[in-house]
Amino acid sequence: MTRRWFSILVILLALWVMRSFLVPLAWAAVLAVTAWPLLTRLSAHAPSAAWLAPLGFTLGVGLILMLPLSVVAVEAARDSQVAIGWIGDAQQHGIAQPDWLSRLPFGDHLAAWWQHYAGTPQAAAALLGRLNTGSVFSVTGTIGAEIAHGALLFFVTLIALFAMLRHGEKLAGQFERIAATALGEFGARFTDRLVSAIRGTVAGTVLIALGEGTLIGIGYAAAGVPRPFLFAILTIAFAMLPFGAWLVFSIATAILLIQGAILPAVLLFGFSVAVMLIGDNLVQPAVIGNAIRLPFLLALLGTFGGIESFGLVGLFLGPVIMAILLLVWHEAMDGHEDQAAQAP
Repeated sequence: MTRRWFSILVILLALWVMRSFLVPLAWAAVLAVTAWPLLTRLSAHAPSAAWLAPLGFTLGVGLILMLPLSVVAVEAARDSQVAIGWIGDAQQHGIAQPDWLSRLPFGDHLAAWWQHYAGTPQAAAALLGRLNTGSVFSVTGTIGAEIAHGALLFFVTLIALFAMLRHGEKLAGQFERIAATALGEFGARFTDRLVSAIRGTVAGTVLIALGEGTLIGIGYAAAGVPRPFLFAILTIAFAMLPFGAWLVFSIATAILLIQGAILPAVLLFGFSVAVMLIGDNLVQPAVIGNAIRLPFLLALLGTFGGIESFGLVGLFLGPVIMAILLLVWHEAMDGHEDQAAQAP
C-alpha cells in the first residue's frame, strides 16, 4: 500500500512539473496513435532503418502544420506596404465611400454618417489616429512573445511525436500491461476502444475540415474573392475550430461588399453557411460517431465540450472521453445483468 501511494505521489508530482507541456504531449500522443498503422506499413519496407519512417513522418507533420502559417506570413508581408500606403492616403484625403452604400435602404443617412466619421481627412485621421506607434509596438511585442511560446510548444510536440513513433511498440505493450493490471479483463477492451476512438475522431475532424475548406474555397474563386487560395487555406485551418470558418468567409464576404460585388457576396455567404451547417451539424458528428460508435448527442457534446475544456486538442480528446464513458457504462450494465442472472 505504501509503495502504491508513493507511486501515485511521484506521478502527480511529474504531471505538475510538466503541466505547461501536457497539451503538446497530448497532441503528440493523438498524432502517434492515428499514424501508427501507416507507419508500420512504411517501416516494413525498410526494417533495417527503424528510425527513418518516424523521422520522415515527424518532419512531414511539421511541414504540413507550418504550411498555413507560412502562407499567411508571406501574404501579410506582401500586403503590409499596401496597408501602410492606404492608411497614409486615408489620413490625407479621407476614406472613400463605397459605391454600393448609397444603394442600400437609408442610403442617404448611411452616406452622411460615413462622410462625417470617415469621409474627410480630419475624420479619417481621428479614426485611424488610434493606431499610434506605441500601440503598434505593444501589439507587435505581444504577438512576438506568443509566437515564441507557440514555437517552443510546437518543437516539444514534434520531439515527443518522434519519440512515441520510434518506441511505439514498446510503449503500447507497457500501456496494455498497465491497463490489464489496473482494470483486469476490461483493460484490453478499454485499450482497443481508446485507440479506435482516437483514430476515428482525428480522421473525421480533419476530413470534414478539408472538405468544407475545399468547397468554400471553390466558392471564393467563383465569387472573385482576392487571394482565394489563401482564404481556402485559412478556412481549412479554422474549420477545425467552432465557428472558425464562419469568421473567415464572413471576412471574404465583407471584402466583396466593400468592392461593390453585392450579388457574389450574398451568394458566397449563403453557400458557405449551407456548407458549414451541413458539415458541422450533420456530417461531422455522424462521421465521428460512426467511427467510434458514439450516439449523435454524445459525439456533439464531446466535440464542443472538449474544445471548451482542453482547447484545440479537445476536438479529439472530447469524443475520446465520451467513448470511454460509454464503454464504462456498458461494462457496468453488463456486470449488473450478470449479477441479476446469478441471483436465485
